[in-house]
Amino acid sequence: MKTHDSFKERDELIKKISPKFHELNMDIQEIYKHSDDPMFVSMLLFKLAEEREKTNKILEGIYDKYDEIMLRLKTERLSNDTPLTPTPQSLETPTQILPEQDQMIMHLAHTRGHISATDVKTELGYKGSNAASQRLNKLHKEGHLRKIQSGRKMLYLARNL
Repeated sequence: MKTHDSFKERDELIKKISPKFHELNMDIQEIYKHSDDPMFVSMLLFKLAEEREKTNKILEGIYDKYDEIMLRLKTERLSNDTPLTPTPQSLETPTQILPEQDQMIMHLAHTRGHISATDVKTELGYKGSNAASQRLNKLHKEGHLRKIQSGRKMLYLARNL
């Protein structure tokens, strides 16, 4: 059976070898002493939930920056791509008259540089994003907008006329 002195010696040896481990070990031993107290355990769980929330906010910011970088890369790549053969959309005359809502969408796309179905939904007052997505897809098929995926979002870019 080990004596109290042998535990002390072990702690001193750990402290010499790795002060950081000794410090963490002391924290864990302190927590273990209070683990029978339900109030203490609930406080620890609350702190854990707070830390998780902070981590999720940080990750959300990272995802947003990643999406922004990918959008920038894709738009630069798309702006440098020029089709070698004319497409039916490129042969259309620029004087084609669009419905009023499509003109508003095109104006948004030109002023912002890119738009999504959510943007169209909020700006034009649609109840759902399905109608906005259909309008954007129609404009894409007609050759008025370019379509790229940025993360989980589909973005539409204004074509340079």
